[in-house]
Amino acid sequence: MDRFLELFKVIKEYSKDYVLENTGLKVLALLITSVIWLSVASRPVSRVTIRDVPIELRNLSISPKLTISKYDTLSANVFLTGSVDALDAIRTSELIIYADFENVEPGVRVIPLQIDASRLPSGVRDQGVEPRSIRVTVEHEVVREVQVKPRFDGEPPEGFEIISQQIEPANIRIQGAASLVRDITEVSTETVSLNDRREPFSLQVAIDITSPNVSISDKDQIKVQLTVNIGEVRRERVFDRVPVTLINASPTAQALPKFVRVTVFGARSAVEAMKPEDITVEVDVSGDEGRLEPRGRVSDDYANRVEIRAIEPKTIRIR
Repeated sequence: MDRFLELFKVIKEYSKDYVLENTGLKVLALLITSVIWLSVASRPVSRVTIRDVPIELRNLSISPKLTISKYDTLSANVFLTGSVDALDAIRTSELIIYADFENVEPGVRVIPLQIDASRLPSGVRDQGVEPRSIRVTVEHEVVREVQVKPRFDGEPPEGFEIISQQIEPANIRIQGAASLVRDITEVSTETVSLNDRREPFSLQVAIDITSPNVSISDKDQIKVQLTVNIGEVRRERVFDRVPVTLINASPTAQALPKFVRVTVFGARSAVEAMKPEDITVEVDVSGDEGRLEPRGRVSDDYANRVEIRAIEPKTIRIR
């Protein structure tokens, strides 16, 4: 018993010294802790509105693939509460509002909007979104092949014209909601200016789908190669009396008629400069003295700029 009383006395003295030793420092530490706690506890809680946060569309069916063709909005306002410092540090890009389309069938649907709370900083709480839901039209996505046509602005200078044009590839595949894609029969390139163009040119141009909800199926095929052949304005000219030359015919053979009417077409300056002797019309008899088809050609000086369009009559009789 004496040993127990002695141990109790020692513990009592130690506790007394521990509590009373450096009392001033301990009181100061307590005051500092209290001030910090009161500062944090008294910090005002604020409320903010983050506007135009994009809405993420989740769990749209992939097979068969569904897409959104119509919608009221694809952004929403978020209401948050928390300390001023925490709210000031929030960035719009860090917030996620989503609409869950799991098991949704095609048709007009009203989908609730939700905030991804896991993306909110500590001490910040969401107080809802506006609107609370979005009204959308869900459709099956389809793919369709359409023709690409060039879009031009202006015209070549006077005396020049477009002789031919080519787009490679001539067709592309587009994809989107069935109701949107079925109305598209062709798409255009971006605008290409023809002002001051006097010579052929070729360039890559982007494709303009026109509908923001329709896209190009092949993401690498966003441009096409456009080749435009521009040259001098062309015209027709008729030569009335071009002689017919017989080939492989007997010396006494004669062509009936002896002269034909030839229509040529080409660059205006070349056509206007031609003479009847620049045109040759031949008939190859080769043992057949019935009605034969005449063949024509122009001289080498004009061969690259002028072509023969017609020879009349279309057959020659050999006598």
